[in-house]
Amino acid sequence: MRFCGPGLLTEPLSPRRRCRMGAIMSEYENIVRIVFDNLDVIAWATDAQGTVKLSEGGALQAIGMRPGQFVGVNVLDLYKDRPETLGPVKQALAGEAHTSLSVENGRILETQFRPIRGPSSEILGIAGLSSDVTEREQARQELARQTDELRRLAELLDLTQDAIMTRTIDGTITYWNRGAERLYGHERGAAVGRDSHELLRTCFPTELAAIDRHLRATGYWNGELTHVRADGQEIVVASRWVLKRGEDGQADEVLELNTDVSARKRAEAEEAQRQQVLLAQAQAIQELSTPLIPVTDDILVMPMIGTVDSIRAKQIMEAILRGVADSRARYVILDITGVLVVDTAVAGALLRTAHATRLLGAEVIITGIRPEIAQTLVQIEANLERIVTRGTLQSGIAFALGKRQLDV
Repeated sequence: MRFCGPGLLTEPLSPRRRCRMGAIMSEYENIVRIVFDNLDVIAWATDAQGTVKLSEGGALQAIGMRPGQFVGVNVLDLYKDRPETLGPVKQALAGEAHTSLSVENGRILETQFRPIRGPSSEILGIAGLSSDVTEREQARQELARQTDELRRLAELLDLTQDAIMTRTIDGTITYWNRGAERLYGHERGAAVGRDSHELLRTCFPTELAAIDRHLRATGYWNGELTHVRADGQEIVVASRWVLKRGEDGQADEVLELNTDVSARKRAEAEEAQRQQVLLAQAQAIQELSTPLIPVTDDILVMPMIGTVDSIRAKQIMEAILRGVADSRARYVILDITGVLVVDTAVAGALLRTAHATRLLGAEVIITGIRPEIAQTLVQIEANLERIVTRGTLQSGIAFALGKRQLDV
């Protein structure tokens, strides 16, 4: 007898016809096997109890199997300890067509499960078509990993207080982190696509063309820029630029990181101003501590008060020599009435000042020497032979005026 359909019998076949049909079916099966063996898929089928009836396809080699090797194996028994694989099989035997992924011998297979139904819609088994999608899934997983990494990196970039942006080589913003939003007051949606220099009204320390040349030549640039926030406030940033090149080696994109240094710059300016004030005060104090008073066109008086140390002695000499050179004075009166102590160092400074002044053509007169100071000068054997001394400032002025008249 022969089959006209599932479970249906017709008239018996003669031996000759049965042999011919057998040859045709054998040839047909060979053709099907050859076709599937040349396709990178696995075609398989089971009966209603899960026993494999068909297992063909070139992709079987990828999982270390031969065509037909699974025939006669019950997949329900084979995968009883692998619920992730057994589940989709039972789902198909229950009549649900679906597609799922599984791993066989390290290869990822994508399988289309289709129930095989009889004339009355009863489940006769399942048919499956499996494709090796290992490379595709690995690429997808790598893309997902990179996407997740980029997402986490973007989250980290958003946590920083610095403003970070990326822009094309011509200045168009392509990325704008939350730090940039906080610093400049421009939302990301309003910044992306804008020209960064135009948006921030950038003021450069030198010509932009020169900065661009340096960036292209070295791959980076550091410097201070002045930007304008959305509210109009001007800020100073320390800016770092890094150039990214494309696969062809051409300049492609710029990563720019900006740190607000406005507070530091204000502090530096305030400190510089404070130093200028201190310097001006020091100069004023120096001038007050070494006053040089003109009595006539050629007579100068320097009243000395307080303690004379090495620094002040140097200032006294510089002030006298500068005053004599500027005014061409002929007499300089050093009044030490207000000096409390004269020791070896002070005496030496006075003598050096007198000798240096004579080299400029002026004569030094020392006034206001009190008895205790005179005693000290004698004890230290100060050499005052070529220096005129007078007891008071008035007598010193009178002496200089008298010498002046005699010289005339």
